Amino acid sequence: MKEFPKKLDPSSFESKWYETWKKNKIYLKQNKNKKPYSILMPPPNVTGILHFGHVLNHTLQDIYIRRHRMLGYDAQWFPGMDHAGIATQARVEKMLKEEHNQTRYDLGREKFIEKVLEWKEKYGGIIFSQLEKLGVSANWDKLLFTMDQKASEAVRDVFIKLFDEGLIYRGKRIINWSPVSMTALSDEEVDWKEVNEKIYTLRYKFENSEKYLQVATVRPETIFGDVAIAVNPKDGRFAEYIGKKVIVPFVGRAIPIITDDYADPDFGTGCVKITPAHDPNDFEVGERHNLEKINTINPDGTMNDLAGILNGIERFKARKVIMQELEKAELVEKVEDYTHNVGFSQRGGEPIEPYLSDQWFVKMKPMAKIALDAVKDDSIKFHPPHWMKTYTHWMDNIRDWCISRQLWWGHRIPIYYTEDGRQAAAKNEEEARAKLDLDINTKLKQDPDVLDTWFSSWLWPMTTMNWDSTNQENSDDDFARYLPTNLLVTGPDIIFFWVARMIMATKKFSNTIPFSDVYFTSMIRDGKGFKLSKSLGNSPDPLKIIDKYGADATRFTMIYLAPLGQDVRMDVDVEAQDIPSIDIGKNFANKIFNACRFLSMKFNEAGDTRAELSQSSKSLADRWIESRLNNTIKEASKAIDSFNVTVYSKLLYDFIWRDYCSWYVEIVKTQFSNNENEQYRQALTTFSIDIFDKVLKMLHPVMPFITEELWHLINDVDDNESISLQETPKENSEKISTNIENEFNIVTELIEKIRQMRASSNLKPSEKVEAFISSIKDKVVESVISNSEVNQLVVSICNLSSFRMSGNIELKHSANDVFRACKLTLELPEKSEEDIAAEMERLQKEAQRLEKQIAGIQKKLSNERFVNNAPKEVVEMEQKKLDDMNANLLKIKENL
Repeated sequence: MKEFPKKLDPSSFESKWYETWKKNKIYLKQNKNKKPYSILMPPPNVTGILHFGHVLNHTLQDIYIRRHRMLGYDAQWFPGMDHAGIATQARVEKMLKEEHNQTRYDLGREKFIEKVLEWKEKYGGIIFSQLEKLGVSANWDKLLFTMDQKASEAVRDVFIKLFDEGLIYRGKRIINWSPVSMTALSDEEVDWKEVNEKIYTLRYKFENSEKYLQVATVRPETIFGDVAIAVNPKDGRFAEYIGKKVIVPFVGRAIPIITDDYADPDFGTGCVKITPAHDPNDFEVGERHNLEKINTINPDGTMNDLAGILNGIERFKARKVIMQELEKAELVEKVEDYTHNVGFSQRGGEPIEPYLSDQWFVKMKPMAKIALDAVKDDSIKFHPPHWMKTYTHWMDNIRDWCISRQLWWGHRIPIYYTEDGRQAAAKNEEEARAKLDLDINTKLKQDPDVLDTWFSSWLWPMTTMNWDSTNQENSDDDFARYLPTNLLVTGPDIIFFWVARMIMATKKFSNTIPFSDVYFTSMIRDGKGFKLSKSLGNSPDPLKIIDKYGADATRFTMIYLAPLGQDVRMDVDVEAQDIPSIDIGKNFANKIFNACRFLSMKFNEAGDTRAELSQSSKSLADRWIESRLNNTIKEASKAIDSFNVTVYSKLLYDFIWRDYCSWYVEIVKTQFSNNENEQYRQALTTFSIDIFDKVLKMLHPVMPFITEELWHLINDVDDNESISLQETPKENSEKISTNIENEFNIVTELIEKIRQMRASSNLKPSEKVEAFISSIKDKVVESVISNSEVNQLVVSICNLSSFRMSGNIELKHSANDVFRACKLTLELPEKSEEDIAAEMERLQKEAQRLEKQIAGIQKKLSNERFVNNAPKEVVEMEQKKLDDMNANLLKIKENL
């Protein structure tokens, strides 16, 4: 067997193995003789860098790809990269300003696009080298960029088809607007934050009267766009005023009082000013009542000429100016503190402006039904299933999708206009002229806007498979072979913006579903419950965590702590760039390594020769570990196949840490030393290594690097071979025995009990004593304990001079306890009065120490903040510590 290193050092083999995998192209190969299994990688932004959301998401995807590869599937993971319109354009514009003091307008559209592509080649895709450090086994030859020609053609062709079907239209709508980027934003590009502001109650006087209505608003700067006052039809306070008119303060315009259910009698005064051009709800009210839409704000966030004296003033400064004027005119009733949610641009960081604008929209209702049916009929399954309710609610209340963006970087909208305003959607000017029946020399102008980034992303399942958007039958072989894909792993925050739209597009244009299962990941939070985010300053760099702990430790911990459907909480030390919880994976990796190193040493000590352990030579412990292994394979396979990856990781953890390392390795040491027969030793170590080999294969999808390294160390195989391509173990039900497991549990409980008795009796580890068991009533216990092999094992592990069954024995100096309704006795050495006094003093001090610790843990567990915020595993660990300490204290008091 190969020479084993003295200690675990992930940096010595992680990059080595990834380079070997790449060199041998083991993840690029396709085998059409095998059943296909495919996953689409949610395309990270071209500007993206690794964060902990990526770590969890890509680890999950990699687990399923690696597992199915080992199950014998043709497993293909399709990676990609999103052009990220707003983010990328903003990054390049910033670079131009800082390095050349230029704007995009200085360059012009074509030259600016060239600069973006140059930037993309230089800086784009950094995240992929970072994902390699994590160990992802994607087929990098399949990588697709959303601006690649084939993808761009599909985007264009789908737009044209939808336009020609009347499902794309241009209209005025309230959209999320970024005054900094001067473009529309999708809902997912808006962060909502709680903001403390003011609510202003203004006086709207009735026509030709000094009487007035009190109207509350948080945006007094928009009063130049007021066109009505709405009250709830069920609010009797205002029944006599309905149909009358009031004067907009300072503006002087008379507007009607109308009724609409949107007005909330319990909000403010119950009277709501309606400004259709500056609020999405007001816009809907305006549509219902055919009200005028007066836009008083410029695209850059300043007030326009319709805002009178506020013309040219930035919107928030304008608020202060108009309030000063209203105060002077005695048109302010009161000003109060008010807390509400405000949307902020993810890119510019400024509050978004609900903006009335001409934009392109997709009619969503006609496509929503097919996407809803695909989930309702179980063609597509959500994990956890409770997201089905959220999905259904959104589909039932779906709104049209604003798809145009006022940018230069992205897929340009394929609409061509004539000088007299006619338009056509076409691949090029030539096709547009043909559609419009125009002369070849007629000048056309293409729409300057680009499409929302999600318009390319919703086609992702098809474009990654080389879909031919003009004739599906001409699509690449991948399209027919790997679509529908098997699994999508994504965050629940984009269930509407991406998951739902992919289902719509794939069903509409390919008449199939895009994937059969959707795994919604957990949200990763810090110890205080805040989402890990660089913008919040509470997220360490994942690469530094990987450098410190290793990729395997990071992957394992994330999976171990991320149960399906629940958020993950981890203590974070940003200043030290540390997440102490990763010690779970680090300690586990060390445990695996040390067990493997021990097996290697014993194998070499036995002669470095493999031999078979016959059934008759197998001890109770050998048959127990076989049963536990196959039981673990059975239950772990069941867990991962039902998307309970955390359960999968914990089953493997418990088997390796508790069953194999804590018990079986210790027993192998005893069996090895108690039997000097060389052939038996060779067979025993071979058997132990074969068990461990299966464990490594089960663990490989979660911890790919260390399992590859150890698999090579314990097997005489060439570096060009890989554990990735080995068959994953399947349970052998004939090896599973409840009786054997129950019998061996008696042995482990007995050993633990004797160890506890030795410790509480203050026996030195080297001090051999005699043990007796009496009053046995359970036949199974009697059968196990009377087994000479078990007897020898207990004597060796517990360092006894002998262990015997006896009648009810009374000894002058002994420790006594109860084990499974039997009396367990240790004969203790005779002690002098001085020894007894010293022992009593020691026990009293130990009791005091435990009482102090117990009080501390009880205080911690009575703290609601700790119990509610700490990870579940930490709380359970503290509770177990408390239980163990109470048990120890009870024993000490008995010994006293």
